[in-house]
Amino acid sequence: MALATALHRGVGMHVAFYLLLVIGLLGAFDVVYFHHWRGRLHERAECQREVFWHTARHLIYALQLLWVPHVRFQGWALGALVVLYAVDVGVAFADVWEEKDSRAPQGGLPRGEYFAHVVLSVLVGLYLMATFQAVWGDRLLPTGVRWEPADVPVALRALMTVMGVTALITFTRDAARWWAMRKAAVPTRRPALQRIVAEVLIPAPVEVVWERTQEPALHVAWDVRFTSIRYLPEQDARGFHWMDYRTHLGFGLEIVGWGRYLANTPNVRSTFEFGSEDWRSPILRGRGVWLYERRPEGTFFKTVFDYQTRHGVLGEVLDVVLFRPIMRLGTEWGFETLRRWCAGDEQATKRGRSRWRFALFVLARTLGRQPAPDAARSWLGGGTRGTAPASGARLVEVSP
Repeated sequence: MALATALHRGVGMHVAFYLLLVIGLLGAFDVVYFHHWRGRLHERAECQREVFWHTARHLIYALQLLWVPHVRFQGWALGALVVLYAVDVGVAFADVWEEKDSRAPQGGLPRGEYFAHVVLSVLVGLYLMATFQAVWGDRLLPTGVRWEPADVPVALRALMTVMGVTALITFTRDAARWWAMRKAAVPTRRPALQRIVAEVLIPAPVEVVWERTQEPALHVAWDVRFTSIRYLPEQDARGFHWMDYRTHLGFGLEIVGWGRYLANTPNVRSTFEFGSEDWRSPILRGRGVWLYERRPEGTFFKTVFDYQTRHGVLGEVLDVVLFRPIMRLGTEWGFETLRRWCAGDEQATKRGRSRWRFALFVLARTLGRQPAPDAARSWLGGGTRGTAPASGARLVEVSP
């Protein structure tokens, strides 16, 4: 059985290796010829969002081009590959989404580039299937990552390694260029369009909504972003207790953060500050506001918040590509769970804490599904879009 499993994995990784090699070569041609030489996307202002997604893909494929010829993941370590390929699919969708507007001034995608994208899509699908079949048996092995060069000609393995290093260098160069342009445009503060905004109309009195959002044990019941929240004995100069936030990621990993109130007006407004000293947390420090407004239908509840990231350019890129969209949708998911709970659905919190349900929700929203008319909604913006409270709101700025 062990021999059969090893042979099965060997054949599967052979197929995955050669498919990735073809994908890498065709993808390099697509970038050099269609993106840089013919389209000159880096020089066009309307193409900068598409260029950003291309930059993200350089990093994603650099990692794949480096692990496939040299490394074997086993046991729970395969979760890293799941994350990598999930991000790859998400970035691919975002790239396709941007292309329509980005290439409109040029009359759309050139026919040759469109054909190349179709071929690449087919090859990537086959590659993902081959990789899945090859590593499936490794889930039963002891968790670890070990050096195990692919059984292919050394020259081809070296070629793929060079391609991976080149992709990594390209990512570093393009990310640094993007960072420099961004810092030049916004020298002192983040653009307002990056703030996470969520709102919902809850069919319950404002006192109920206030209690279920301000009491840590009740807050955790509906907010999928946190596993536990508790007050600490320490107080700040304003007399507010510091709070301990924890999020279990699975695989024995736990992210620890802190929070505190900046001001509280019961049943009206709550401003807060949060952050983390944990190097694994993308968030360094942030601030935001919760707004409550009594209405005939119930309570209008809204949040606007923003944060700084750690790990420099890499942290910024990962935040834009992966973390901030998930944080936005996690906030929306929690608001919708809170709405259903306050409306009398006692099973809402149980469903809301289900991570596989949340994953399906993220996938549906990524594919373009819109929220129901009475459901919570979220977006990245300055906080003024949507149904703003009559009293208005100004975000407490994130300190530079």
